[in-house]
Amino acid sequence: MLYFLLIIATLVTSLISGILSMAGGMILMGVFSLALSIPVAMVLHGVAQTVSNGSRIWLYRQHVSWSILWPYSLGAFCILGLFSWASLVPDTAIVFLVIGTFPFLALLLPTNMQLDVTHPGVAFVCGLVVTGVQMLAGASGPVLDIFYVNSQLTRQQILGTKAITQTLGHIMKCGYYALALDLGLDLPLTVYVGVVIAAMMGNWMGSKIVMRINDKNFRVTGRYVILVIGAVYIGKGVSTLL
Repeated sequence: MLYFLLIIATLVTSLISGILSMAGGMILMGVFSLALSIPVAMVLHGVAQTVSNGSRIWLYRQHVSWSILWPYSLGAFCILGLFSWASLVPDTAIVFLVIGTFPFLALLLPTNMQLDVTHPGVAFVCGLVVTGVQMLAGASGPVLDIFYVNSQLTRQQILGTKAITQTLGHIMKCGYYALALDLGLDLPLTVYVGVVIAAMMGNWMGSKIVMRINDKNFRVTGRYVILVIGAVYIGKGVSTLL
């Protein structure tokens, strides 16, 4: 029953990500962290999100803003090197607190701070910050959105470009935490297969829905969703510490 619920959670959250390009991975990491140890949750979440975002790359391949990827990737690999050197593995409370806090931190940023990911320097900083959060908390959607909110990219360009950068981060996360598990799957292979299929199905369904909403609703709806989830996760993190 637990394995079935993990697969259903993957389907539902991939559908959410397929529509909003955010929130799905954040919800899924919370579910996995409740049910599994942190390294196992990180690997399973990484597999699900790699497939989820990877399938979105194909769906929106004609809309990808490629100029963002090179400086972003440089920042991402810098963080991977730092984590590999320090051998960091967070506990459950830290995961929930980090995931839950960042949507609210985004609201505290000065309104005149123009973090536009289409600028190479901002894209590099985005790679540093987002990959750091991804490695520490598993999900980084709310942080990533900070760098896109001031861009002039369309919702299709956002979906395609974020899909590539998120896929890169989740592959790094999978490799890093798989090493912490001595490269063992630690779950039946059927669970990983089920998660992969569910992630692909959720994204396909989401792509059909996203064509029915406009750019304004796309941005505003996602922002409210992640704030609500953030509040729940902060509560969970605090209760775990206590």
